[in-house]
Amino acid sequence: MATYSTPSYDSSLYQSNRPAYKDSLVDSILDYHKKTPGAVTDLAVDVATGTGIFARQLQRGFKRVIATDISENMLESARKAAGNSSSIEYIQSPAENLSFLKDKSVDVITVATGAHWIKVDQFVAEAKRVLKPSGSLFIFGYPGFAHFVDFPQCDKMLKDYGLSDDKLGSYWDAGRELLVNGYTKYHEAFINDSWTDIRHVLYPDTFEEPSKEFPVVIGKEPVVMDFKVTWRSLLAFLKTWSTLAIYHKKYPERENAAQVLVREMMASAGETDMDRPVNVEWEEVLLMAHPPSLSDK
Repeated sequence: MATYSTPSYDSSLYQSNRPAYKDSLVDSILDYHKKTPGAVTDLAVDVATGTGIFARQLQRGFKRVIATDISENMLESARKAAGNSSSIEYIQSPAENLSFLKDKSVDVITVATGAHWIKVDQFVAEAKRVLKPSGSLFIFGYPGFAHFVDFPQCDKMLKDYGLSDDKLGSYWDAGRELLVNGYTKYHEAFINDSWTDIRHVLYPDTFEEPSKEFPVVIGKEPVVMDFKVTWRSLLAFLKTWSTLAIYHKKYPERENAAQVLVREMMASAGETDMDRPVNVEWEEVLLMAHPPSLSDK
């Protein structure tokens, strides 16, 4: 996440225009976690927290929440958003090195739309070290693509915008493909390291199944996010993409590419009202697992 961690990136824009996660996601996490014998909810650690969007939601389910990120810029926005009454502890730290945490001291680790910026094998090893035998790891996120229910022609327009090399595709920081591929690389790492009770859910059925080798479930409804947008708020969201910042650093004289895309999508849909709601089903992925030490008890 080199772009997000730079002091020049507008973290306040990210905080204002990124979606929150479904409140029920915390309940889903607790339900999965508490089914493990001996599981408690003393400490949750939200790594790659960004502006702390999900860390704030975790507070209602855990006695203590720690939020980490490599970017002090992002953490400062997280502190401001949480306010003085928040009990979240913010620590600047890479996800691959949680040396401030003792072995087997954490109940739950979450990574909310940040696992693709992390070195997979190093992080999985560190998560295994700090999680209790009854602990749980949750990796989830959204690639930013969607199925436009009323205007399906916009599906491809958005994907081409984000993935095609002649648009923004070649400007992503390294790692983006992990999320686009549904975090399959993490699923593989869990299997290779003997993690248990692995569950991998994708939504909606337009999300291209990333691999037949590692079984996934296509969800019938969103479990990660339920992001309601108008054309205007869709534009604001697209402006937070790191690849856009990189693109316009190279081409500062060009019209904002997100603005061009939304204008083209609206023309394709025959829409003129920026404030009209858009019926979209956002692509999302949820991956859950218990550390291998659970099977050694």
